[in-house]
Amino acid sequence: MSKAWNFIKEKFLSKKFLSFVIIGCINTIINTLVYKGVIMIFDFLSETDISTALTGGIIYYISMASATLLAFVTASLFSYYANAKFTYKQKKKDSKTFGEASLAFIGRFILTYLFTLLIAFIFTLIFVDNLPSWYRTLSNLIASVIMIPPFYLVLGWVFKRTKKRLEDKSETKEETEN
Repeated sequence: MSKAWNFIKEKFLSKKFLSFVIIGCINTIINTLVYKGVIMIFDFLSETDISTALTGGIIYYISMASATLLAFVTASLFSYYANAKFTYKQKKKDSKTFGEASLAFIGRFILTYLFTLLIAFIFTLIFVDNLPSWYRTLSNLIASVIMIPPFYLVLGWVFKRTKKRLEDKSETKEETEN
């Protein structure tokens, strides 16, 4: 039990984790604003009511997919750069780091989506016929919260590898210069 508590205390009861959570909150706000902005643009540009799949048809799905993709990319870019600077204190980054972090963000996106579906399904079983209208939003929020600790560890691992790789590269360069 002591090892588990020490791990939790070291990893999750720290300024670094608090920084990660604050950036995550800002990230969520950015994601929501971009998502709602893209939806509003589609609503403004369309000549018909696209607020539901029934009335909007294919445009409804295109608007949802576009909004989700643009919001995810915008929020992920913010999160990558903010966490690199403030949480993990990375002075140098390279394209390999960006690629690894991008894969981590995509993995988080997929897992969050799957958890959202699972939680929504559980809500469906609990509430049966009286499913509240907010269940999808709450499902996504719960899934997002579940993903905070594992994503914090994965992103930390990516930046730790980067730091080591860049230090090794720097040492090799110094050796060849001498």
